[in-house]
Amino acid sequence: MTTSKPPSAAATSVGRVREGNEDAYRTSDAAWVVADGLGGHAGGEVASELAVQAAMAELSRPSSDPVAALGAAYKAASDAVAARTLEQPELADMATTMVAAMLVPGAGLYVGNVGDSRAYLLAGQLQQVTRDDNLAEELVARGVLSPEEARVHPGQYQLTRALGLGDWEPTVQHVPSPAGRLLLCSDGLNSEVPDAEIGRLLGSGSPQEACDRLVSAALEAGGSDNITVVVVDL
Repeated sequence: MTTSKPPSAAATSVGRVREGNEDAYRTSDAAWVVADGLGGHAGGEVASELAVQAAMAELSRPSSDPVAALGAAYKAASDAVAARTLEQPELADMATTMVAAMLVPGAGLYVGNVGDSRAYLLAGQLQQVTRDDNLAEELVARGVLSPEEARVHPGQYQLTRALGLGDWEPTVQHVPSPAGRLLLCSDGLNSEVPDAEIGRLLGSGSPQEACDRLVSAALEAGGSDNITVVVVDL
């Protein structure tokens, strides 16, 4: 793990099918956020932008408690989405996923998640840090489906949690001694590109080169959704 500002980069694309980009992201020296406004809900692009803006404002504040800081970031994001729906009732159904990571010197990496945007770590092998908040994963947790069955189950497209649609409190994962490369992404990447290929494309070159390769791979595979990636060398 680096002790100075870790090298990072980001890339986003509208894809080949959607008319607009409902993804949003923010990066800073030690915090990174990706959000994916829900397709089919009015104002998805508004929700994702509000969420990342509010979350990064919280994550930029000094804090001695990373878990509390992530909780505050997600509450701020949820509150921002809710406040806008009061101002613009026509956006009442807007919602967004959000994955956020913060690197704390001496304490490690903390990753929060609501929805199905993902965090991966590549250190030799690719590891998915987050768990998707969708029906298929819930059925896996209950023992109804195997992980292999979940990958092809229609429930993978049915979110069980999102900012703007109820519960905002993030599931937080802690990696005490992170090393290698961190990837945050919207599902426009992993819905098109298998994990094995993501790991291969992520594993070489600069963070920006890795970002560009990942987006290109998703576009070549069909680009059916917006694609956003953030890559950080830890």
